[in-house]
Amino acid sequence: MRPVPSLLLAALVAAAIIVIAVAFTLAAGATGSGAGGVGESGGSGRADSLAAYGAHGLLLGLGVLTAAALALLVALTFTTSLRRRSDTLALLRVTGASTPLLAGAVLTQALAVGMLGAALGLLGTLGATRLTTGTAAQVLPPGADPLTLPAAVTGLLATLLGAVVPALRVSATPPGPTAQPAASPQSSLRVAGIIGVGLVALGAVGTAVAWRATGLPHRVGVLGVSGAVLLLGLLIGLPVAMRPLTALLGLPALPSSSGRLAVRHLAAAPRGAAAIAAAPTLAAAAVGIGVPLAASLRSHGANGAASEHADTALGLVPALATCVALLAGLCAAGALAAAAAARREENDLMGVVGMSRGQRASQFLCEFALSAAAGVLLGAAAGALLMGATGAVLADQGLGALTVPWRQLLLPLAVGCGAGLLAAPTSLLRFMSPPPGDGMHA
Repeated sequence: MRPVPSLLLAALVAAAIIVIAVAFTLAAGATGSGAGGVGESGGSGRADSLAAYGAHGLLLGLGVLTAAALALLVALTFTTSLRRRSDTLALLRVTGASTPLLAGAVLTQALAVGMLGAALGLLGTLGATRLTTGTAAQVLPPGADPLTLPAAVTGLLATLLGAVVPALRVSATPPGPTAQPAASPQSSLRVAGIIGVGLVALGAVGTAVAWRATGLPHRVGVLGVSGAVLLLGLLIGLPVAMRPLTALLGLPALPSSSGRLAVRHLAAAPRGAAAIAAAPTLAAAAVGIGVPLAASLRSHGANGAASEHADTALGLVPALATCVALLAGLCAAGALAAAAAARREENDLMGVVGMSRGQRASQFLCEFALSAAAGVLLGAAAGALLMGATGAVLADQGLGALTVPWRQLLLPLAVGCGAGLLAAPTSLLRFMSPPPGDGMHA
């Protein structure tokens, strides 16, 4: 990877580490503040406990989701860079480069980027803590410090984890003049679809049982496991779900030639559509669950005189959800760049037969918009289902009616869409011109 993309990726790693540090610190502060509320008498202690532990779960989940989005972004960035150098990697295999050497080079570069991002993230977190001393004092229990080091370690591990899959692909590069990956068999797609549908059905049934069975033992645990199974099945079966959903969403684009080509390609290559939609799916589900739940817990805590620590932590959940949506938009744009890099020969061929750069860019952007929109819709549907079940479970503990803050829900959506729409055209610029010289990708 060249220096400028490496520095940009390190800056994104640093930004993610800052978000993770804030989320982990707020989660620890909320738990520490809620410990005393459990022992208090009456509705005040119950409200304090519910708000504190609800805030802890929400913030910890947002931190973990940010790390997952970072790993996905790193994987897509390295995949894009390696696909642009596929011919060079194949020639290196011919000249005797071993599998451990190529894989180790990728992981070493990821380690360097991660360490630089971790250092920048530590500095940024310490600076943000000094600038927000009043807010930190409201959130953290007495004597507690911001969890900058665990956040930096989490970000570094996420960076290395994201580079594992590209490193494995590099190690499988065959020697020869080209290293284009073989097409995935349709049988594996069907197997993934069957597994995904089964997990979604299992998670939906578990969620419905936890929603309706008021006397169910360990009801919160059953709901948590069911929600995780539902989201996992949705991600595994995402390629199968992309075909009908993008075809339906693409109906308004069919009159244009670029729109027709985009819809046909998404139907023929659903895995690429799923790669674009994965991060928006998770982000939409997280926002759909986290923001209304935080608003409801905050309202319930205010009625029960919950602690200031938990109230402040819950108030910052929408801002963290917006950061997650921002990372999701960048991840989707990174997936588009990876797809464009893999389709460089197709792009050149379309230019030879007379398709202009604008038409080719329009096709890619249409594919991006349809895939991302499909992911947002699926994630929002899953989030709405889990939010309804969570509200029903917490209502039995005295939470009351759910609060749906529409403005706070629309802000992360706008930020994520804006980031994706701004980053996607930029990621396409390097792939819209024919390769220089002998066709070797830089």
